[in-house]
This record gives sequence, C-alpha cells and structure tokens, in this order.
Amino acid sequence: MSSIVLPLVLMPLLIIGIGKFTVYQIQKSQEQVVKIAFVNESIAPELADAIQKQDKTEVVKIEGDLSEAVKNDKIDAGIIIPTDFQTSLDKQTPIQIKVIRNSTSSKSTTALSRITAGLVVYNNEVLQSRFSKQKINPTVLASVTAVPEDVATEKERGGFGLGFILPLFIVMWSIIGGQYTAIDASAGEKERKTLEALILTPVRRLNIVFGKFLAVSTVALLSVVISLVSLYIGLKFSGSSIYNQASQTAAAGTNSESLNIVFSLEPKAIIILLAASLFLVFMFSAILLSISIFAKSYKEAQSYIGPAYLIVILPTVFVNTLPGLKPALWFFALPVMNAILLYKEVLMGTYDWNHILVTVGSLVVYSLVAIFLAAKIYSKEGILFRD
Repeated sequence: MSSIVLPLVLMPLLIIGIGKFTVYQIQKSQEQVVKIAFVNESIAPELADAIQKQDKTEVVKIEGDLSEAVKNDKIDAGIIIPTDFQTSLDKQTPIQIKVIRNSTSSKSTTALSRITAGLVVYNNEVLQSRFSKQKINPTVLASVTAVPEDVATEKERGGFGLGFILPLFIVMWSIIGGQYTAIDASAGEKERKTLEALILTPVRRLNIVFGKFLAVSTVALLSVVISLVSLYIGLKFSGSSIYNQASQTAAAGTNSESLNIVFSLEPKAIIILLAASLFLVFMFSAILLSISIFAKSYKEAQSYIGPAYLIVILPTVFVNTLPGLKPALWFFALPVMNAILLYKEVLMGTYDWNHILVTVGSLVVYSLVAIFLAAKIYSKEGILFRD
C-alpha cells in the first residue's frame, strides 16, 4: 500500500483533484449572487446604479444597522454614502464612502471586489463628465502604460509550478517507500526472534547488511519511479488542461491575461531526476536500517523514524519559501537540499553540469558513508541484541 498503491494513486489524484477543485472554487465564486445594501442611496443614485450593474450583484433594502446585517449574513456588504456626497462631488473634492464587510466570509469578500469594480466604472464616468465640461482630452491621465511581456516560456512556467510539489514527493517517497521494509528487516526480525538465527549462518555480516539494504532501496526506488510515472501521466493527459482551464477561468474573472501552462519532461531531465533519486534512495535506505536496528520492536522503530521526516520537510520548505534564492555551488553539496535544488533547476529546463555533478557526487559519498555506518552498527552485537 505505502510503496506501490499510494504513490500510484495519490500523485494523479492530487494533481487532477487540486486542479478540478480550483476550477470549481473559481467558478463558484464567480457565480455567487451577492447582496448589497445602501444607506443614503438616494443621494448618489448613479453610484448605486453602477454597482448594481455588476454581474451577480443584487441591491436589497435593510432596516436597522448595516453592521449587524453583515455580521448576521443577512447581506454580504453594506455601503454608507455620506450626506455631503453631492456637495463634495460638485466641488470636485475627494469623497470617501464606508464599505462594511466581513473578512471571514468569502461572499463578503466577493461583494467587496464587485463594489470596487462598480466604483471604477463610476469614477470613470465622473472623470469623463468633468473632462467633457472642461474640453480636456481624457488621455492626459494615461501618458505612460506598462505592457508586460513574460520572457519565461510555457515550459519554464510549467516547470516552475511543478518544482513546488515534485521534489517534495520524490524525497518523501525515498523515505516512505522503504520505511516499512527497513523496519521489518531490522526491528521486525528482532521482535520475531529470527535475527539470531540469521547471524549464526555462515554468511559475512557485511553481506547480510547489504542484502537488507538492497531490499529496502529496491522497494523505495520502485515507489519513487511509480510516483514519477503516475505524476507525469496525470499531468500529461489531464493535469495541464485542468490547470490551463483554471488560469483561464481566473483570468476571465479578473480581466487579466491567461497563462497557458505546459508540463513536459525531456528524456535528459528524466535521467538526471532518476540518477539523483537513486542515490538519495540509497542514502535514506541505509539511514533507515541504521535507525531501525536500535529499536526492540516494530512500533518502537516507527517512533524513531518519525523525526526523520523533518529531514524531508525543512529543506523543501526552505527552498520553496525563500524568495529569489540563488544557491551557491556549495548548496548542492548539502544532503537532501541539493537534490531539491537540482530537481527544480532540471524541471525548468536548466542544466548546469557543475550543479549536477556536485549533487550526484555528494549523494554518492553520503550513500557510501551511510552504508558503511549501517554495516558497522550491524557488527555490534550489543546493539543487535540489547535488552
């Protein structure tokens, strides 16, 4: 379940599920009819009309306090127009209207955005009227405009988004995939009293350790490969279209440019990802065996391995949350973090061979050290058979 079924099912489910849920939430937000009430509506009928004309916006009459009505969900937002609104408008002085909303309500937040959109329309109408009276060309207010041009390719944008989730899952399954095999091959044998018989066989201790290590790393690597394949299939055949639909739906609601996201992996990228993952699996497999053998039972080994997940989570959080991180070469020599940084670069189509060689080389060294330590630990009978 943890090594094969979970990575096979969970990866596409997350990609497709999150995409569909995002589309659903955006559409649901856009289709919501929000209720808005005014105080002193008759003072500014044009303003009220501009807000009411916003899509899915209903103006209702409320008796009593607007704040209480918003708090009790009778309305989604309330607008209080000052009594000197028309006087300030005639004098061309700034006017402030009070908008009452509930920041913990999604509908109230939607109502605020539609009120803001209505105010933009009304302000443009007021400016057009003033310019017309004074015979001024309205374009004087827009002498300089910005036209954004994204130099990132569709593939780079897709790789950037994929870089937030794929490294975490690869590193996680490098541990989860072999976790139960490692516990069973060490603490499980101690609990079943079969380790003594195994040690008494005419087999070198190093061979015993290496056999257990290969069993753990094989299962873990299988989990990583399955998760990569299932994720790629999910993105290739449904994920990208769902995320494009989500971006287009959001853009339609905000009048902004939609982004076409493309997810793809070159054969070269797959080879590099698998090479880094292979030695990451080797390192974690040896570490899991070393940790588990200190436990006297299966449950005790699980409690020992639990803190090891911090090794996965902390570097990933650090890399993903640090804005504008430009890692130096020595970053690619740090265990776990080097793999995550390399994954992100490769997914965006960047192939820095210095980074690749340092990452893979350091992971090879860490794997050999971890295997050596595991063999040393298994040679200590005081650890293997402690009471």
